[in-house]
Amino acid sequence: MLKYSSLRPFGILCLFLASLTLFSCGKLLTKPDIHINSVQIRKIKNLEAVFMVNIEVYNPNFIPFHIKHIAFDVEMENKHFASAVSDEKVTIPMRGTGIVPLEVKSNSFDLISVIIKAFKPGSKTGSKKIEYNIHGKILLDGILYGSDTISFNSSGNLLEKYGRSKEQ
Repeated sequence: MLKYSSLRPFGILCLFLASLTLFSCGKLLTKPDIHINSVQIRKIKNLEAVFMVNIEVYNPNFIPFHIKHIAFDVEMENKHFASAVSDEKVTIPMRGTGIVPLEVKSNSFDLISVIIKAFKPGSKTGSKKIEYNIHGKILLDGILYGSDTISFNSSGNLLEKYGRSKEQ
């Protein structure tokens, strides 16, 4: 029969291996895929334009994660357009997708000038395209991803994203 003193080194070894496995998970987990799902204009009033930008986050891992903060900048046609911050808590399921709704406020004149430029006949950008770039950081609630902050960048044609529903 084993005595308590002979089990103690085995217990310490098991604890060491368990903690080593837990802390190495940050390097084994894959970063989530983040891109814009849809953009919708909520209102344009006086000097302010308000948009709802739905960011789609895909978690390729076998454990869920929790988003506790997002900060990002929006550029349209290579010019800074808006900045936004959200502290809405969202859980992204394991091997699943979640939609994070973000409210973005901008100057109405900036929006109108981008739209006019995109639809102006004979101009370089008159091809009915509005190029956007969104870049920012997501702050995760947990230590399993190695770093609790994930940078993201998404770009494309805004007119392809405009008005789509969350389910698309």
